[in-house]
Amino acid sequence: MAALDLHPDTPLDDLLRRLVAAFLERHGMSARRFGAEALGDPDFVFSQARGRSVRLATADRVLAYMGFAPVGPGFRREVEAFLEETGATASVLGAEAAGNRSFVGRLRRGASPRLGTVDRVRAWMAAHAGVEQTGAMRAGIEDKRDLAEAMRPGSSTDAPLPPAGGGADTEREGGRLMNGNGRKYLSTREAAEWLGLSPRTLDRYRVSGDGPAFHRFGGRVRYLAEDLDDWASARRRLSTSDDGTAGREGRP
Repeated sequence: MAALDLHPDTPLDDLLRRLVAAFLERHGMSARRFGAEALGDPDFVFSQARGRSVRLATADRVLAYMGFAPVGPGFRREVEAFLEETGATASVLGAEAAGNRSFVGRLRRGASPRLGTVDRVRAWMAAHAGVEQTGAMRAGIEDKRDLAEAMRPGSSTDAPLPPAGGGADTEREGGRLMNGNGRKYLSTREAAEWLGLSPRTLDRYRVSGDGPAFHRFGGRVRYLAEDLDDWASARRRLSTSDDGTAGREGRP
């Protein structure tokens, strides 16, 4: 993911709406199912279509469900880079850009502003940073792929990915990416279907470390089918009292 562009042409709420619409069309998914699985809110897509501005944390959860990295960390880095390069105070930025002098302090403590507020803050920073300062800010922000880049033509959560070994010998089989060794890389949604779980369950497992091994290619998460099978096999039980330790005696 790239850092958030300081000069967005389209409001982030609109970009997110377009990205969700493209995802629904690409996967043949209903809006209610998407909202229920991504956020536990079947009406999310409809409320967004009615003009509701989404909070940053909510947008990041939606992006994670679709296989993209979050945009919140990039925005926070952008704010800190602006303050460092321009010498502006946090209270002035908050008061003039967001109408709240404590905006930056709250952001640092984990507050989640609405995307409309993020747009206003970014526009204010762009207007108050010189050319050299803007260049220094961008140089100081880690290169990550953002929402705007995700919306560019040809971008897709199912776009081909390089194999883990770095080779270029890849092909598609049944919609799944394969490398020259026939190893299948599945999206979170495909991996969830493979295991009979929900994508949100795998999202939680990646945080807790309880799930199958996964690979991260930039902002995209992919699973190997063999890793999913190994993880599932390790959870094979013969009875409700079987805790999985039977037969392990004598193992190193």
